Amino acid sequence: MYKNNLKSVRLNILFTSNNILCTVTDIEGKVLFWTSAGSKKTRGTKKVTLTTIITILRLILEYLHQLKIRHVHLNLSGLDKNKKIVLKYFKQSFLNVLSITNNSMLSHNGCKNPKRRYV
Repeated sequence: MYKNNLKSVRLNILFTSNNILCTVTDIEGKVLFWTSAGSKKTRGTKKVTLTTIITILRLILEYLHQLKIRHVHLNLSGLDKNKKIVLKYFKQSFLNVLSITNNSMLSHNGCKNPKRRYV
C-alpha cells in the first residue's frame, strides 16, 4: 500500500536514560514501523550501548531498503552522547538525509534566587 506512494519518510529517534525508541513515519505522521532497544531482549543499562544502537539502526535500514526509500528527515530528541554515532552511521548509509532536527531540551530548575544577606 505504501510502496508506491512513499518518497521520503521521517525517522524519529528518542534517547531516554534507559532506552532508545525509534519510529519511522510518513510525512503525514502515520506510523509505518517502530522498534526499541528493549525489543532486542536486552535489559538494564545494556540497552544504551553502542552495539544495541547499531543493531537497531541496521533493522531500520533493512526496512527502508525493502520499501525502496532513499530520502529521510531525521528527528533526534533526548539527551545522549550517542547522537553523533547515529549521525555517522546515517552518513555512511545509502540514505539521503534531507533534514536533521534536534529537539533536546536542557533541563533547568528555573532562575536562581539572589542570596540572602545576613547581617
